[in-house]
Amino acid sequence: MPPPPYAAWFETVTRFPPHGWQRALGEATQCGHRLLRIPTGFGKTAGVVLPWLYHRVLREDLGWPTRLVFCFPMRTLVEQTETAIKAWLERSGLSVAVHVLMGGVEAQRWELAPEQPAILLGTQDMLLSRAMNRGYGAGRARWPMPFGLVSQDALWVLDEIQLMDVGLATSAQLAAFRDHDATERQRLRPTQAWWMSATLQPRWIETVDFRGQVPALDEQAVRIPEAERQGGLWEVSKSIDLRDASAEADVAKLALEKHWPGTLSLIVVNQVQRAVDIFQALDDRCHERKGKTRVRRPGAPELKLVHSRFRGAERAQWSREFLSRAASRPDALPAEGRILVATQVVEAGVDISARLLITDLAPWSSLVQRFGRCARYEGESGAIVVLGKTKTAAPYAEAELDAAAEAAAALARSAGDASPRAIDAFEQACGPDLLGRLYRYAPAHVLRRRDVDELFDTTPDLTGSDLDVGRYIRSGEDRDVRVFWRPVDPASKSVPREQVGRVHRAELCPVPVRDLRDFVRADRRGRPVFALDYVLGTYRRVDEVDRIPPGSTLLLPSSAGGYTEDLGWNPKASADVVPVVPPAEPAESAALRLDQSAEAAEDDSLSQAAWKSIATHGRETAEELRGIATALRLPARLADLLDLAARWHDAGKAHAVFQDAIRQDARAEAGELGLRRDLAKAPRGAWTGKGYPTRPGFRHELASVLALLALLRRADPQHAALLGGSAELLAALGEPPPAAPPEASIDRSHPLAHELAALSEEELNLVAFLVCAHHGKVRTAWTSTPLDQAEGHGGIHGVCEDDALAPFELAAADGDAPVPSLTLSLEPAALGVGARFGASWGERVSGLLEAWGPFALAYLEALLRAADARASIDATS
Repeated sequence: MPPPPYAAWFETVTRFPPHGWQRALGEATQCGHRLLRIPTGFGKTAGVVLPWLYHRVLREDLGWPTRLVFCFPMRTLVEQTETAIKAWLERSGLSVAVHVLMGGVEAQRWELAPEQPAILLGTQDMLLSRAMNRGYGAGRARWPMPFGLVSQDALWVLDEIQLMDVGLATSAQLAAFRDHDATERQRLRPTQAWWMSATLQPRWIETVDFRGQVPALDEQAVRIPEAERQGGLWEVSKSIDLRDASAEADVAKLALEKHWPGTLSLIVVNQVQRAVDIFQALDDRCHERKGKTRVRRPGAPELKLVHSRFRGAERAQWSREFLSRAASRPDALPAEGRILVATQVVEAGVDISARLLITDLAPWSSLVQRFGRCARYEGESGAIVVLGKTKTAAPYAEAELDAAAEAAAALARSAGDASPRAIDAFEQACGPDLLGRLYRYAPAHVLRRRDVDELFDTTPDLTGSDLDVGRYIRSGEDRDVRVFWRPVDPASKSVPREQVGRVHRAELCPVPVRDLRDFVRADRRGRPVFALDYVLGTYRRVDEVDRIPPGSTLLLPSSAGGYTEDLGWNPKASADVVPVVPPAEPAESAALRLDQSAEAAEDDSLSQAAWKSIATHGRETAEELRGIATALRLPARLADLLDLAARWHDAGKAHAVFQDAIRQDARAEAGELGLRRDLAKAPRGAWTGKGYPTRPGFRHELASVLALLALLRRADPQHAALLGGSAELLAALGEPPPAAPPEASIDRSHPLAHELAALSEEELNLVAFLVCAHHGKVRTAWTSTPLDQAEGHGGIHGVCEDDALAPFELAAADGDAPVPSLTLSLEPAALGVGARFGASWGERVSGLLEAWGPFALAYLEALLRAADARASIDATS
């Protein structure tokens, strides 16, 4: 049955007929990049979500991306958008997963189902960091998965871009790089970006690599035609007045004087501490002393505080209690009314309508957004008061505020009104000089192609100085870390990861990294702060707080204080912080184990599953991957390569170090299957303990790649991927390749050897990379770790030169095939050309990046990892 016409379907889903621009956008069958300049209150969220839902999900048009990535400049009330989208999904009858990315434990189902349509909601911190392969709040080993999945087959919707700061330029640069790779390298699935704002200026995205596309996008931009800019919301009356008052006590007094009982008043200021101070000044005025008791004054309005430094647990209550359209209606307000004190967080994604708006002077684009929170609905009226300058312009520049003050004064003189129509007319009458100053955009940092290519490498920096991508996400010194509190001993030097357990986004509080450093130093003895050490897999006390990078997730003891539920992050608070009780989670979940294993180099949680041999698990992973490739209509040859990589990915588990980590008594209880020495999986209780005691840090995936190369060399030592292009060079250097002993050769008719020998050099390198990277822990660089160095065995990731794999079985294209004993060599880890295996690992990866680009390569990496995790939880009959 064909889908209904878009306009009728839209009205069924939203219960409102579409605006003209919503209908036109939804009826367009091509996705593509887009610019949308739509005023606040005209349904931007429905206008962009429903076209994707209609075309990609209802019509099943694979010309549209599989994932909708909705990016917000601020974290507050991402949940509100989630609520709206889920309501539309319910009315549409479509089944689409909606995921909020806010740090902590995330539902990783979207990563495990890359072929299924999904909606991702998150802040620019969470999403842009993932788009640069440095996902905030995610374990290091998981970074490549979301990087691949948001860089391929994704429609990015970037909302309220006037608030994105340097992140806006980053979004445009990333779009340019993805477009380049889709044209010049490998285009697997479409990825597009839609930028939208009530104050959008096309020149904002005229970055060095994207500017060539902007004129065409501007010409086709989605705008409301001038003939339709009248009546309804365009004419809502909003008087505007300017006041010199700026002191917190004066603002509180003004708000109480102008507040109407039974209505909502909104105060928006520019700094968190200023919001807290005004809230406390209001609270003092709304209470009086009766003896020793502090009581509320009769008729005093309800007070609420909103800023970005609250935990997720407190934020989650706001939409239900007071920060939604339903909660701000007159019949839902207290008889005395409500005064809401907020920071910039209410500028984007907050559907409330205030009768009175009092706002700090802010850049013009921010003022326009704030005006949109007053008398937001048709038939209402409101009053706006713009305050004078405060002592500091932070976080804005003086020039921005001066231009905004000039515009606000001119608007008040000319129209005395801040309705959408009045603002539109005012801007059309502005000269180019004032308009340029009102919408100035000069990002402090611009992401370049070399940066993105270098970020593909996720190898831990042993000095602790990982590349900080924060400067490409937000400017200034107020980039955030995420803090959570637990009842741990503040005197400890380290806290076991098992004691801390899972970290949920409900308990995370965003804190400017500078504030946290000051907070730690404020105690003469130094407040302890702990960070998860990826290599050692434990929370270690941070001794050098100046080296804490933005985006980190940090543990504070509950006794350290620093937070109250009514004021949020509060460095002056000394009382113990009550930890958030995380929601119950399933004990056995591939998504949780995937997340857990990514946090520590030695964690192999995904190997804890029902008993399975390497051959069985490889075959099941290949079947999962075939299904994903078929659903996404990937090229047949690529699907074959993915299939081969899936069957080889766990070959290294035949190594004795891995097999010896499974308890012999547990093997015996499992019967014949458990006694095999080529097991890929064993139940949780069957393991000897944490890690690999005989070779700490052992990574089976490195052994898998070395086994693959060893088998190919025994079958075809002159293969193009080995010495085929290097023999003459080695001879000229006086280093002819050593002859392999006759007993080492394998007939090329061997099913696995035949498959490998039939590959081109690039194809074999791709298969080898996917095998190597399938846990995200060994990828672009093969170097010894601190664990290797402590053991002194000279190996890499617990694999040593001349390690041997005993014979085992591996899934071939047609049934299982025996693999003879293989001797592993670390020669490819060395620089230059090796005498037995040719090009080094680094050279192979470099060639793949040149041919495929980082986005497509990480995407394929993510597909294999998803299939592996799914196959890991399947019970084998």
